[in-house]
Amino acid sequence: MSDDNSIESKYKNFLSFIKEKIGGLKKIVGVVDEKTPISFKISEFMQEVDYALENLPQKYKNLYELKPAKNLFFLNRDAEIQKLETSFDNWRKNRFVTCAIIGEKGCGVTSTLNSFLKKIPKIDTIRADLSEKIYTDEKYFSFFNSLLETKGIQSNKELIEFLNAAQEDKIIIIENLHHMFLKKVGGFESMEMLFELISHTTKKVLWIGVFTPQTWNYLDKTIAISNYFTNEIVMEQLGYETIKDIILKRIDDESTKIEFTPNEETKESKSFQNLDDDEKQLYLQERFFKLLHKHSNGNISLAQLYWIRSMSATDEKNLTIKEIDDFDYSFIKNLSAEALFALQALILHDGLTIGDFAVVMHESKAECRKILISMLERGLLIQPHKKYNINPAIYKPVHDYLSSKNFIH
Repeated sequence: MSDDNSIESKYKNFLSFIKEKIGGLKKIVGVVDEKTPISFKISEFMQEVDYALENLPQKYKNLYELKPAKNLFFLNRDAEIQKLETSFDNWRKNRFVTCAIIGEKGCGVTSTLNSFLKKIPKIDTIRADLSEKIYTDEKYFSFFNSLLETKGIQSNKELIEFLNAAQEDKIIIIENLHHMFLKKVGGFESMEMLFELISHTTKKVLWIGVFTPQTWNYLDKTIAISNYFTNEIVMEQLGYETIKDIILKRIDDESTKIEFTPNEETKESKSFQNLDDDEKQLYLQERFFKLLHKHSNGNISLAQLYWIRSMSATDEKNLTIKEIDDFDYSFIKNLSAEALFALQALILHDGLTIGDFAVVMHESKAECRKILISMLERGLLIQPHKKYNINPAIYKPVHDYLSSKNFIH
């Protein structure tokens, strides 16, 4: 009987060994187990950021609030600012100039615009940040009446006449301009009216619109948007050293001690154990910022989310930074077609409300609510306000996978 038990035990161990080897091989060649779950580290990413920030001393909360930088000290966008200044100078010479700024969410567009406006001669400037979709005549004219402080304008002709009759030239900046369309029949009419408005007012107005790369590419393929903007200013990915400098220069090194802490795997590494204390800190700092740059893809806002998530402090003089987790994104390959189409729509529109999502997907609100709530509960999406957006921790891997499958271009 004992021999039978021994044989059975060996057989089970052998099967376990084979299963482990096959699993490893699948991972290497890109074949993923259909039951691969979404990691809690990913699904709880934003909650962990909020929790970490809430438990920091007020000094650090103030330093790392996600808001545009007011000081050039925190910014390294000289090339983009120079292109905006050149555009402004050419427009001042009565040349036909319109600017499109193309950059990922959180890449520092607003801070760049703030710095640009400080560098040029004082000029009347009107700014707007679209937070909802504008794709009907009613919303279009409501938006411009509010923006220009006019009343009752209901035609593009009136808007054109109003702007051209102004005594002073002006700059009009519209961030998230990609919200002026919806992927549906007739959903591009507001954008096309805007093109007409822009083309007839450029002598009086320098128009600057801000788009994400995904929305810009989609709009260029559908309605040739690049024909209406003479200058395309692409926000380049920030380098490793720049990200590191922006993060660390917000801390007063003289009054704050920063300690980078290793995870268990690093602790057990013999090469790490052989380092002295100073060498360990240099090693951990270098490792931390390399992973930070990798996961943030050079996006300063996302980098700050990872930084905040790693921070802990008992007082204002001692700051502890834990190692960044290396996430497993393999579950993305096993998402349903329904989920992938939903993610595609959210990327192309930079987030959608349930109502707008239902219009795009040609489904009832009830059916769309089930789709979005399910994805929200699994951590694929976040809903900071009315709109559903892709969890920033998985945005780049989702985008890359959809691109590889030709869901987006």
